Amino acid sequence: MNGFLLLDKPEGVSSFFVVNRCKKILGAKRAGHLGTLDPFATGLLIIAINSGTKVIPYVTIKEKCYDFEIKFGEKMNTGDKTGTIIETNQNIPNYRDIESILPAFLGEIHQKPHPFSAVKVNGKRAYQIARSGQDPIIAVRSVTIFDLCLLMQTQENVFLFRATVSPGTYIRSLAEDVARSLETVGHVVSLKRTRDGKFKLEDAITIDRLAEKKENIDNVLISLENILDDIPVYFVTDREAGDLALGKSVNRGVDVAASKDGVCLVASEEGMLWIAEVKASERSLTLSPKRLLVC
Repeated sequence: MNGFLLLDKPEGVSSFFVVNRCKKILGAKRAGHLGTLDPFATGLLIIAINSGTKVIPYVTIKEKCYDFEIKFGEKMNTGDKTGTIIETNQNIPNYRDIESILPAFLGEIHQKPHPFSAVKVNGKRAYQIARSGQDPIIAVRSVTIFDLCLLMQTQENVFLFRATVSPGTYIRSLAEDVARSLETVGHVVSLKRTRDGKFKLEDAITIDRLAEKKENIDNVLISLENILDDIPVYFVTDREAGDLALGKSVNRGVDVAASKDGVCLVASEEGMLWIAEVKASERSLTLSPKRLLVC
């Protein structure tokens, strides 16, 4: 049981809780996750099971997609509905006003993560510092907003948006910046992650369904090979696999035009699987084992 599980996280529980719950349900030895969701947030949470935890550093996520609601007129200390009101404004924008300012947010922008975010400041989480009454000093970072659109008005002062963003983008900060550009204040009242790279919420399973064993785990667990399908795969003989198992590099002929330095998957005839470093020269290819995934 090695791979990734796509889970539809419910509201009101932490990502850490969800990971531990799935670990117990599956009887897994190890579990981890990619991309934390706040307790009030819902949607796609990618959970790595057993050897899946070893490939987390090699998974490339370029885009994330969120549906979120902004309530205009109230600013919360946390940037979301779980906090307390620290500022109000009677200026509630209309549909046309909101649509007119959204293009200004597209592309690469400078964003300061929210004080109540999980970003680390001198080894501590920003929210831990903020909750102690101090103001965490957080550096501004560059993020990319690939798409930002207004979907609908859900209440008198609440609007539903959809954003496709680069990793590291904070939706609560984006929501406050949108409100500021409309000369008012606002906060996030709902947040759902619908896509994380190539992984989609529609393919996720709920904790309840997993616990009730309504799905065969083989049908919902994504294999390591499919997780890392954006890096090359090399197959080795049993003899070469023996060398790799001893930490030795393997040299072989190479089609230089199709090979380059980087990281690859190496699979043996017996089912062993490694993450390996690739070094390509004019006449050979060297595979150096970095991490054994499955033995």
